[in-house]
Amino acid sequence: MKRFLSILLLSLFAAVTMAGTEVYTPTLKTPADNSVDQMPNVTLTWNAIVGSTGLKYEVQIDSSANFNSTKLTDTTLTLLTGYTTHELLFGVNYKWRVRAIDLGQTSAWTTVRSFTVFNQVTLTFPKNNAKEDTLGPTQSLTWSNLAGGKTITGVRYFDIQVDTTQNFNSTQFHSGTVASSKYTFKISNLKFGYKYYWRVRARHNLSTSLWSAAFNFTVTSYIVPTTPTNNAIDQFLNATLKWKNVKGLLGYEYQLATDTAFVNVIAGSEVDTNFVNSQFTMFGLKYYWRARGRHISDTMSWCPRFAFTTIDKVKITSPSNNSTNIAVKPTMKWTKQTGIVKYQLQVDPSADFTSIYVDVKLADSLTSYVLTKKLNNNTKYYWRMRSFSDSNIPDTSGWSDVFSFTTLITGIADNGILSSNIYPNPASGKVNIKMDVEEPIKLQVTVMDLLGSTFIREDFDLNTGSNIRELNLVNLSKGVYIIRLAYDGNVVNHKLIVDR
Repeated sequence: MKRFLSILLLSLFAAVTMAGTEVYTPTLKTPADNSVDQMPNVTLTWNAIVGSTGLKYEVQIDSSANFNSTKLTDTTLTLLTGYTTHELLFGVNYKWRVRAIDLGQTSAWTTVRSFTVFNQVTLTFPKNNAKEDTLGPTQSLTWSNLAGGKTITGVRYFDIQVDTTQNFNSTQFHSGTVASSKYTFKISNLKFGYKYYWRVRARHNLSTSLWSAAFNFTVTSYIVPTTPTNNAIDQFLNATLKWKNVKGLLGYEYQLATDTAFVNVIAGSEVDTNFVNSQFTMFGLKYYWRARGRHISDTMSWCPRFAFTTIDKVKITSPSNNSTNIAVKPTMKWTKQTGIVKYQLQVDPSADFTSIYVDVKLADSLTSYVLTKKLNNNTKYYWRMRSFSDSNIPDTSGWSDVFSFTTLITGIADNGILSSNIYPNPASGKVNIKMDVEEPIKLQVTVMDLLGSTFIREDFDLNTGSNIRELNLVNLSKGVYIIRLAYDGNVVNHKLIVDR
């Protein structure tokens, strides 16, 4: 009997002990209380508590602090310390709390926290009030993928509206919808010169956010010419006319005229590039040009006209004017022109070119030319050039400025020999003369002392290329001599030291 009573008392004690076991209240973690710009699928988290294997958590979410509205979400979870919501309403302030349930015992509810779901997206491009000369009729409207610094999630779609009025109700109204993974919307064929307003909102199956603050941008009404700069001079006949590129066009149209009113248009066409080469131009004339763009439903106004003047003569550079000590086969140089077919070069000892000494036609690709006809030594020459246009409108430029130069033989290179030298120097029994010749010549070599007395005289026939000739010096006494190389009346001297 005593044993039975003992067992009964132990059982009653255990039951009382179990009935009084406390289930601890969880602690909320995220989101922080009164946080804003939360996503419609925000994840609520809390700290775990110790309990049995059957421990559960109950989460309540509601727009009412009393948790009794029609928006109440009441969910019981097993062994989880987080809950991801689904399609919460945009812009709504929600309250939430959690409690634990373990073996039929329930903890107290946590303190109530609140958060607000974001309600507007932020537009990014084009920037508000954008008005640029390259802002074309095709635009990729872009908005941020962030709200309050958090990546936007829990959204199914973005709706976009574009219009020329802030009420979004005109005949120019455009709209569209993109998936939540996209943050851009392409719109095309907008009207030139019009101001457009645009806005975006987020949406899922149960709710739609507010429209974003509306941005506006203005589509350019004309293109902007860039080169040649307005009123540029000395432009080539095929000058490149270029303007700023505008996206979203089917093509550009340009006109080139000889008058400001574009009555006398000499060239014009449609191109798909933002540049074109001028055509049918002549030397030394002023021209006017303009361009505009178009797409399938609208055409720009003509841009402000630009003007340029074509080059009227060749610019010669070398030999420079009044230069001296110039080789008798000089290299003539000038500034290259394009849009032409050839040059003409003239050289004459007369300033009025009445007895032309050199008159050659040269390819348009050249910028220099070595005279093949030898000039006279110690003589003043005058030279000039002009150019010829292509066959579309044949034209001839004016003659260049006339430059003068005076020839003077400073070395045998001026007379068909590229270079000459002697070795060894000092020498004893013999000396070698090395000469690089650009054409066959007959050379006379004389060795004399400083008083002009001649000791050696020999004639050599030199072939094109490198030539080496040997002189025997055995009969020369120790001292300083001059080796004179003479060719066709021209002379170059080398100093020789004989050292025995």
